[in-house]
Amino acid sequence: MSAEILKIIPTSGEFTESHFGESFNSQLWVKFTDNNFEEWAGCFSMESLSGLSFTLINKENTKSLIVAGGKGYLIDLDEKKLIIALDGNPLIDSAIRTSNPDYFVLGTFYSIYVLNDTGVLKEIRPDTIIDGIYFKKQTGNKAIGELASSENQYKNNVDFEFDLTTFELKINY
Repeated sequence: MSAEILKIIPTSGEFTESHFGESFNSQLWVKFTDNNFEEWAGCFSMESLSGLSFTLINKENTKSLIVAGGKGYLIDLDEKKLIIALDGNPLIDSAIRTSNPDYFVLGTFYSIYVLNDTGVLKEIRPDTIIDGIYFKKQTGNKAIGELASSENQYKNNVDFEFDLTTFELKINY
């Protein structure tokens, strides 16, 4: 399974289409190709033209996280159906797909969201003032990244580790 963000809106009828979201003033088109080389396109309502847009697919190639202008959509690729939409407030700043455990882990302005194949498993809000959570990678059972905060605005971002088993956040000041 692959997912490709299209730079040009496909011609009507070029692909089977599924639409996700409520308002389509701005949209992101993604072409999906399954393991049998069958193609379909998803149209996703964008929250912000300046927000991030990207795709992630789980290791079973059955679920995909689409971030469209900072708004998140978890979709079932086989059924071409929405599992959950994150409202985009705040916008998604970063996301990674982890393995063992298999999650999509998202960072927003002030929250961490952990999604499994059925939707939001957990939302974590750190006890400190945060201005952005930026996930970079997984190392062992930890998601690694950087935090931005007004407390450190004149310094570099602060590294953190997020335990994927206990959902504990360890900030490395």
